[in-house]
Amino acid sequence: MSYTGEKKKSKGVWVEFQKRLDADMNEPLLILYAVQNRDGKFFRAKGYGGSGETWVDELKGARIYSRPGPARSQVTFFSSSYPSFGVPKLVELHVTAVVEKDETKRVQKSQDRKAIKEEERRVRHAQWEKEQAQQKLNEAQETLNRIRAAERKVS
Repeated sequence: MSYTGEKKKSKGVWVEFQKRLDADMNEPLLILYAVQNRDGKFFRAKGYGGSGETWVDELKGARIYSRPGPARSQVTFFSSSYPSFGVPKLVELHVTAVVEKDETKRVQKSQDRKAIKEEERRVRHAQWEKEQAQQKLNEAQETLNRIRAAERKVS
């Protein structure tokens, strides 16, 4: 089923996904891909200069591809570069459910925490400015006292 509907948000989920969910629960909303070797381990991308294992046991740590082309490229690379290990499998992951997460409490908590930190910073800065002003006042009074003492000696 291919539905191309308007893209209006309805409580955080696209109307397109909701209509597709209502129409046919068996058809996936999204198809993702992973690469699995003959030992049942999944390919993990390490990135530039990465370290650690190339193959991981759980799908949770695997590299997930949104298109089949890059995943097939990895299959071709490993089968041609390491022929003794055999040809890895291309695993399709079918997403059939969309779960909304209400993040308003977490966001509000974060914003409140930032506001408190900002207020604490303002208080510290005001205290620092007060101390600086007091220090400059003391220095000015000392200078004034020295000038007055020098004038008394001269007269």
